[in-house]
Amino acid sequence: MGWFGKKKDPQDANEMLRQYNAQEAERLAAAGIAPSAGIASAASTVSTGIGTSEFVVEDVFTITGRGQVATGRTTTGTMRVGDRVVVLRGATQTGASTITGIEMFRKKASEAPVGIAAGLLLKPSADLARGDVIRVTPTA
Repeated sequence: MGWFGKKKDPQDANEMLRQYNAQEAERLAAAGIAPSAGIASAASTVSTGIGTSEFVVEDVFTITGRGQVATGRTTTGTMRVGDRVVVLRGATQTGASTITGIEMFRKKASEAPVGIAAGLLLKPSADLARGDVIRVTPTA
């Protein structure tokens, strides 16, 4: 007879989610964001003025030859290609940039309306992290 090792059961999805949430809570606490509130807290701590558009960052990528891409959702207003934006971490501005492209599910778009998951291509690169808020700067 051959030797057969004991088959391991795959990790339970609830356990994987618990571990992920614990790691994110530690990371957010280190960044100074309340871990129980998460991304929704980061978006709500920034006051929204009339006519402002905001986008909450879920992940950040750098694509060679294209630039920096922030993925997430638009929480208020509509983000458009060509908009000048500022990056807010809590109530502190960490950088400024311009939206040079918007992609939604591998399709190019000219705008990202409220509630839609999208990727914003930003140039020049800004200091971005999960939970940051990208806000359109008011035009003069």
